[in-house]
Amino acid sequence: MYELKPSVVLSRVPDMLNIASSEAKLSRIWELREVEYSKLYPDVTSFQDDVYDQDACVLYGENDEGEVISTGRVAFDGDAGLPSDELIKPVVDQVRASGKVIAEPSKFAISREAQGALPSYMLTYYELGIGHGIDSLVFICRSKSNRFYQRVVGAQVLLEDIGYSYGTNECFSFLEWDIARSKPFLSKYIGGTLL
Repeated sequence: MYELKPSVVLSRVPDMLNIASSEAKLSRIWELREVEYSKLYPDVTSFQDDVYDQDACVLYGENDEGEVISTGRVAFDGDAGLPSDELIKPVVDQVRASGKVIAEPSKFAISREAQGALPSYMLTYYELGIGHGIDSLVFICRSKSNRFYQRVVGAQVLLEDIGYSYGTNECFSFLEWDIARSKPFLSKYIGGTLL
């Protein structure tokens, strides 16, 4: 039996998103990850029983037929660590050593049908940070997306090239999203007021 973290509560989950609270829902989320990740990241082959889902808030969106069409999560730092520890633990440990409470958005997958969901995920990640005492969200992304995250949340690039490409011909970077510092950036991006 897979047990999800029951203590995550959000006051403003956008209408298009839900929090996974059952193994059946998580199984459908894993299916979407497999479909979308196999297209984008050929070297990512493990989708079922992801250990980081147990210490995470796993979000998803559905269409009118109840099919999962988008997903993302925020993994909380715990005994298992964070997903990025598997590739760049010394860099992640440097952020931890600064005394910051960190978490990691990861396993983000948006199907073509769910285009336009990104602002809702960004807003929810921000609220998770504010509501759960997280100082920074750290994450790996394609280096070509660095400027987007710098503009949208004021992210800082901590490592330009992580040295792993997930089976693509692209470079991936490690970024830090300082929650408190990001408020004016994210407010402008979503066109609204934040907590």
